[in-house]
Amino acid sequence: MSIGKTVTASLFSAVLLGGALAAAPAAQAQTDGGTGALSCYGSAKSYSKPAGNRWYPQGGPYLTATTNCSDINIKPNTSTSVAVCWLPSSGGSYCQSTFKSAPAGRWTVVATDVLAGTHFYFDFGSTAANSGVWAA
Repeated sequence: MSIGKTVTASLFSAVLLGGALAAAPAAQAQTDGGTGALSCYGSAKSYSKPAGNRWYPQGGPYLTATTNCSDINIKPNTSTSVAVCWLPSSGGSYCQSTFKSAPAGRWTVVATDVLAGTHFYFDFGSTAANSGVWAA
């Protein structure tokens, strides 16, 4: 093989190897975190319950548990007591028999082992306004 062909072949190999190495980090990023899946708290949604009633949301549309969490969690801006009320597909609703104390600025698990697709709403122990975030 002539020197010109050897140099050309070597340069071509270096370009291919460099291209493969440059592509490797992108493939790594996709397998490590590029799935688009959200964590439980990363999928949290804001709520704002006005004064004068105990429920959020009031009258629907109701909240729905997702595959991001296996529990129903709340992080209120002011301390409150809260329970979860369920809306079974058979109709009606029923609420937890006890309220959970949810301190301001901290995540509180209100209900555990909740199936994705479950419809629910929050029953606050007070008619005072309350806001924060929830995740389910």
